[in-house]
Amino acid sequence: MKQESKKRTKLTRFPLVSIIIPAHNEENTIAGTIESVLKLNYPRDKVEIIIINDGSTDDTKKNIEKITHSNRNRKIIFIDQKNQGKAKSLNNALKIAKGEFFACLDADSFVEKNTLIKMIKFYNQNPHLAIVTPAMRVKDPKTLTQKFQRLEYLASMFMARLMGLLDVVYVAPGPFSLYRSKIIKKLGGFDINNLTEDQEIAYRVQKHHYGIKQCYNAYVHTTAPHNIKGLYKQRNRWFKGSMINLYKYKQLFFNKKYGDFGMLQLPINLATYILSVCAIFFFGYFTFKPLFREIHNIYLINFDLLHYIRSIDFNFNILGLDLGMMFIAYTLFFAALIVFYLSHKNTDEKIRKHGIIYIIFYFFFYYTMLSVISVIVLIQLIFGVRQKW
Repeated sequence: MKQESKKRTKLTRFPLVSIIIPAHNEENTIAGTIESVLKLNYPRDKVEIIIINDGSTDDTKKNIEKITHSNRNRKIIFIDQKNQGKAKSLNNALKIAKGEFFACLDADSFVEKNTLIKMIKFYNQNPHLAIVTPAMRVKDPKTLTQKFQRLEYLASMFMARLMGLLDVVYVAPGPFSLYRSKIIKKLGGFDINNLTEDQEIAYRVQKHHYGIKQCYNAYVHTTAPHNIKGLYKQRNRWFKGSMINLYKYKQLFFNKKYGDFGMLQLPINLATYILSVCAIFFFGYFTFKPLFREIHNIYLINFDLLHYIRSIDFNFNILGLDLGMMFIAYTLFFAALIVFYLSHKNTDEKIRKHGIIYIIFYFFFYYTMLSVISVIVLIQLIFGVRQKW
């Protein structure tokens, strides 16, 4: 993978790029988001900025107008509309976008100054490429929840880099994925009825045999949910949208026509949810079965706790352990540690940058919580619980 950068030729042509920033109630971050775009290391006359205020009820519109007024020498288009959702906002902007390429930047994310030029270089190598995705980092993680997500995003960056090598990237993240305009317009733009339009467009691109790559050193910093409630809301939408997309594109499963994407990646995506649900049920079964057994034993002796405590046998017998399950658990944990190490090496991040204690909780708590959310989402889908973007 070290040779990837050597393959990138020097940029001799700077195509026009339209950068679309949809915003809904982002008064605290929209100014910083726009400022990061204005500071991009790319010819100013080759950057078209389209900002959409999607029916915000806070001071988002006011903050947009303030920053656009102070940058009247830049090519900025401001669209003020009633709330229509992110996908519809992107499609509205695409109708007027003139760029050969366009990027979508969430209004709570911030792009590094050299990110765009790094991503454009990828297109020099492959005219069939439809999307280049960035490497996402969590901006200024402070809470435990954000620190968990920081580790998760590092692992995602590493895995996306590997997926790019196999041509199986399955999501184009909202923070600054770069698209070839004519291809996305040809495919009909973004699905306005989809909870995860960034994943759906990637599935559609793969279905039509266009390429998606990750630019592993093109960094974008996104604001992550700071508490469990916010994380639950975000992941509930992500997981629900992902499951719906898996069903929508079920015809791609194990279809050789779609290469590794159909034969490998989609089955892995589905298996991830199946294993998450199974893990929670097995955890519950092996945790509560002995607990209920002991409660039943206490009931049989009329809740004589003193007698119960005296009768407890603390003998340990290694033959009573499920060695097969232990082997699987330790193997998976060891594999997770390897990915954890390589993820940090991939981004030159120090493992102990934010301490070591939260890393322990990350392995033993965070993914259990995500698995619980997967179970909740599955139940909601079965009972037809709807959710808006």
